[in-house]
Amino acid sequence: MLCSAAGEKSVLLWSMRSYTLIRKLEGHQSSVVSCDFSPDSALLVTASYDTSVIMWDPYTGEKLRTLQHVLDSQLDYTRDVHASSLRSVRFSPEGLYLATVADDRLLRIWALELKTPVAFAPMTNGLCCTFFPHGGIIATGTRDGHVQFWTAPRVLSSLKHLCRKALRSFLTTYQVLALPIPKKMKEFLTYRTF
Repeated sequence: MLCSAAGEKSVLLWSMRSYTLIRKLEGHQSSVVSCDFSPDSALLVTASYDTSVIMWDPYTGEKLRTLQHVLDSQLDYTRDVHASSLRSVRFSPEGLYLATVADDRLLRIWALELKTPVAFAPMTNGLCCTFFPHGGIIATGTRDGHVQFWTAPRVLSSLKHLCRKALRSFLTTYQVLALPIPKKMKEFLTYRTF
């Protein structure tokens, strides 16, 4: 699959076998500016100017979770909401963390299973971010051409997560749901147990 975000409120998923449109994912209130697949390809995250990150199941189109950069209690529609607009979202190499960069001058690191960030770093003019392929470092790029490097959480993946990652690397959501295994295992393997 290939995901494309063209500055609209939705993203498009394309088949790289047939070069055709699979589905349109809708759920953001403003332009989607960044997207990334998890290392096992079982999840897709999208980031938007609407200050939210949405985690999707790319196989079913189901919205699994929404992470808010600005809490509803902090929203003040009389001020410029774009001050917290997201610019970039990326999965960590093991697939347990997300990094986001927003116009509110913060790099945030999110644990996949939590709804609030686990770490923050101050940055100015943030534009993009990415994890070092072996983990432990995040690089951020700024609109004025600078690159900054940050220490990222290093984690030893649980055996449970490693098994899920291995299975999901070659099984779609529909194939997992068809397995003759307990429902709780299916929910875990399809990231429904947040």
